[in-house]
Amino acid sequence: MTDRRPFDKEKTTKIPFSELIELINQKCDYRFAIIDNEVDEELMALAKKEGIDLTGYKHVIETSGTSHSQNRHGENSKDRMPLAMEDYFLIPYIIKNRDSVIISPSVTRIHKNRVFIYEKKIGNQYVYVEEIRRGRNKSLAFQSLRKRKAPD
Repeated sequence: MTDRRPFDKEKTTKIPFSELIELINQKCDYRFAIIDNEVDEELMALAKKEGIDLTGYKHVIETSGTSHSQNRHGENSKDRMPLAMEDYFLIPYIIKNRDSVIISPSVTRIHKNRVFIYEKKIGNQYVYVEEIRRGRNKSLAFQSLRKRKAPD
């Protein structure tokens, strides 16, 4: 099993968010972008209720996550409302201007981490999911983005 540490400088490259989005659907080395260096008070409070301290955490997005999301929910997927490339540029806005956010009671399948689930209506209804990565990485990492028709 390969060791994947998002902030290991020898194995990763930090790039601007806009460049990372341009790499979706392209084969490339593992890269990441920091979306935001700070976690807001509401997320801190939600996590604290669950015994998780988010001090020093950052919001990040990685090429591996966006490629996975694009394959499952992108233009060539079977989703009713597939993601377009411009939808990824909404992620920082969704995080900061969310309509709601919850911390999932369950954990991710592979890493066994909890996730934040954000919802935001921007014409359509967007659901953005971030994994809480503990330990050295201290990041809230892109897990998934979905788009669906907004309720009336």
